[in-house]
Amino acid sequence: MEEKKTTTVVTINNAEYRIASDADEEYVRHVAYHVDKNMRALMSRDKRLSTSMAAVLTAVNVADEYMQAQSDNEKLRAQLLKYAEEAGASKLALDKLNAEATRLRAENQALKMNVVKLETQMKSKNN
Repeated sequence: MEEKKTTTVVTINNAEYRIASDADEEYVRHVAYHVDKNMRALMSRDKRLSTSMAAVLTAVNVADEYMQAQSDNEKLRAQLLKYAEEAGASKLALDKLNAEATRLRAENQALKMNVVKLETQMKSKNN
């Protein structure tokens, strides 16, 4: 079933826009606020900018933010994969150590039983 598009009225740089989107209104308003804030900041720094020039520069800045976020996301994914591999290797090492500890406990128990057996034999020989 196709989601119904919702139309949200937003104001960007004192102009109203009707935006049709599958996203909820709060999200659309948040995106519009981000664009408006960036556009106003550009225009306040350079009074010579026309609205269309400010819109283009805002688009370039937002695209840059997006591409930086994508790059950061890729780096985080790579780091996560590395951590997952390290965790897997650590799990294997831990499993080997646990198996060795179990083997050593069994060997220790067998040696203790052998000591008791030998002590018993020595006592019976001394009597």
